[in-house]
Amino acid sequence: MRQIQIAALVSVPLLLGIGLTAGAQDFSGGPDIQTLEDRLDNDSTAFNARVQQRPDDDLLELGRLVAMGGAANGGSGMACITCHGTDGHGDGSGAFPRLDGQPGWYLYKQLVDYANGARPNKVMSPIADRLTEHEMEAVAAYYGAMPTGTIPKHGEVPGTELQWGGQLSAVGSAEKGIPACVNCHGANGTGLAPSVPYLAGQYASYMELQLQLWKDGVRDNDAMNVMSSIARKMNENDMRAVSEYLSRVTTEEAQTGPDLAVSE
Repeated sequence: MRQIQIAALVSVPLLLGIGLTAGAQDFSGGPDIQTLEDRLDNDSTAFNARVQQRPDDDLLELGRLVAMGGAANGGSGMACITCHGTDGHGDGSGAFPRLDGQPGWYLYKQLVDYANGARPNKVMSPIADRLTEHEMEAVAAYYGAMPTGTIPKHGEVPGTELQWGGQLSAVGSAEKGIPACVNCHGANGTGLAPSVPYLAGQYASYMELQLQLWKDGVRDNDAMNVMSSIARKMNENDMRAVSEYLSRVTTEEAQTGPDLAVSE
């Protein structure tokens, strides 16, 4: 019953979000293909965006077309930008994560998992199921080639909570058997292409929700059940603390530490 309730909770805001934003969405924005091509001159960026092959302009053009709702078996109702924005920034509701600059192979795998049921979602699963494998690769590379922007921080949380979240991120908890997030997600949670997403700067509400889904067995598409086993050792305070902490770490601050907004 708990799993059914959470699955329903996830699908409702997604469906509402599509209905409320589709009419107002600006389909003309986002980075142009030339900008993305120029970024791919950097080998690190190209590796981050790569799925099956090094992205070229044709693949990026197809990825942009898919993102705008132009999949061969799709339509405007399948436009990625409706929920994730033209710049891939999502909207911070917890249902719409950031896609900008996430590893292309990771994004591709999530689409495959949505399609085959390994990561069930009432909105994303039918969308992914209608994409061809090449369209999945293209749209994943398109978002993977994007620059990772800085998202304004939302709200304030107690300093003690951020300190605990920072500890979980950096060293984990020996007492609870929780390993450090950075062990897999890279220094300061900035990700490890091709298969490990960045957490730094991702929306706290989205990360907290995913941890809960893993804990409850609704989401079960992680390698060797690593995330599922970790989440089961965490309580709600742990999930919120580490999510709030990591959401405040940006790409620009990764080397010096986050500028934390705290409340007394």
